[in-house]
Parts: sequence; C-alpha cells; structure tokens
Amino acid sequence: MKSLLYVLVSFFLLTSCVKYEQSPLLSLSGEYRVDKITYEEVDNTASSNNMVYYPGDLYVNPSEVFPMDSIQVGFTRISMDYSMIRFNPNNNADGSVNWTKQYTYYVHGQTTQYDLGYIQFDINGSVRTLKIVDDGAESLVLRTTGTWASGNAGSDMSVTIFLTRVGP
Repeated sequence: MKSLLYVLVSFFLLTSCVKYEQSPLLSLSGEYRVDKITYEEVDNTASSNNMVYYPGDLYVNPSEVFPMDSIQVGFTRISMDYSMIRFNPNNNADGSVNWTKQYTYYVHGQTTQYDLGYIQFDINGSVRTLKIVDDGAESLVLRTTGTWASGNAGSDMSVTIFLTRVGP
C-alpha cells in the first residue's frame, strides 16, 4: 500500500509540472511584396468603416509619411534583415537592387509563441510601431497599433499589411 501511494504521488508530481516553451525565433529576414491591406476604422459610437485593398489597388493615407503614405498593393516591395527595414527599391541593370529608404528597426515584447512582439522604427523623427501578427515561412502579417487622427473623440484607425516573401 505504501508503494502504491508512493507511485501515485510520484505520478502526480511528474504530470503536474509546467512545460517551459521558448519563444519562437522570428524569421523577418527577406524581401517581401505587399499582397493585401485591410483598413479598419472604428468610431466611438460603434460604427465602423472597413476596406480591403487587393493587388492593383492603391492604398493612400494622407496622415502617414513617405514611404508609408501610399502603397501600391501587389507591387510595393519591402526588404528586411535582422536590423534594417528598406523601402523604395531601384532595380539596376546588373540585376541588383538599391534601396533608397532604409531604417533601423527593433523588435520589442516577444514573450511567447502567441505574442510575437512589435517592430518599431523611426521615419524622419516619427516612430512607427507595427504588431507582428503572424510570421510564417513565406509570409508576414503586420498590424499598426492604431491611431486616433481626431483625438479621443474621433475614430480608431488600424491597418493590417499582409506580406509575401519573394526573395532572400
């Protein structure tokens, strides 16, 4: 009887342990193409305005700064390595690419496999913070943290950018 109690207590202690899960490593490095943009505007009165931009559409946000102010869906490319985010590519005759706008970014708040954190970079003195919603093998989904263009009495505007990896 004593050995049975010992086995049951041992079994309980071994099966009740909390499993440690390491945060996943982000694979942000690569060249991406913007494939879809969703724009959501939620007013304080619960009315909403949702728009989806597909390849061939032009997303224009007059309150943004270049290069985030106008994005041609399906054609706009973004390149990232482990410290730089690059916009506005120029293709050279030899096949190489020169990126005319590049900014240092930082990843903050990556705590679990369910919370991948935020990408934060500075464009001309204006900080941009994008939530990493999904980091797949061939895709990346980023969401703005939202802005209130008219103060707290206005509506919350949020943009989700769906990117597809097109190069190393």
